[in-house]
Amino acid sequence: MNDKLTITLNIAGRPCVLTIEREEEEAIRKAAQLINSKIAKYREKYANADPVDFLAVTALQFTVKMLEAEKQNNIEPVLDRVREISSRLDGFVKE
Repeated sequence: MNDKLTITLNIAGRPCVLTIEREEEEAIRKAAQLINSKIAKYREKYANADPVDFLAVTALQFTVKMLEAEKQNNIEPVLDRVREISSRLDGFVKE
């Protein structure tokens, strides 16, 4: 069974044809809607600006949000601390 799906999205007035996994469709369509919503707000506020500028600023904003989310969800320091404590507890148990 082929779990691939070809969809066409309209992003900033441009068609984008993508071949995706079926389970990704909802998230990808929602992402396209968020991008288009952000661009629409810029078009209202800056009607004379170049649409490429809207795409660039939108990409920048979403990338900053993604990086912030990754930073907040970085559990590696917590795992390192848990490993350290576990190692120390192992030392106490062996004594």
